[in-house]
Amino acid sequence: GVPVNSRVSSKIQQLLNTLKRPKRPPLKEFFVDDFEELLEVQQPDPNQPKPEGNQMNVLKGEPLGMVTNWPPSLLAALQRWGTTQPKAPCLTALDTTGKAIYTLTYGR
Repeated sequence: GVPVNSRVSSKIQQLLNTLKRPKRPPLKEFFVDDFEELLEVQQPDPNQPKPEGNQMNVLKGEPLGMVTNWPPSLLAALQRWGTTQPKAPCLTALDTTGKAIYTLTYGR
């Protein structure tokens, strides 16, 4: 491409070659045609362990009583609790022996 003058250093020539390259790779490199893989149905592994015990069923309990002062969401409940109890622990990390190593508290 570019006529090279004997006075042009190799670093400048390398920079010119870098600038000539496209900035983005072609779109075909971003997309993988995996349509054939989607059509294949994977067979279950015959060596996979089988479930044991009885099947669990969901039990319906009593409906919760409607309390009017409950926050509308979990985030709102955490925010309310954090503003009323600013130094209360909200998260504790345990080590492998079960001892608390980090405790995160609410803040205002």
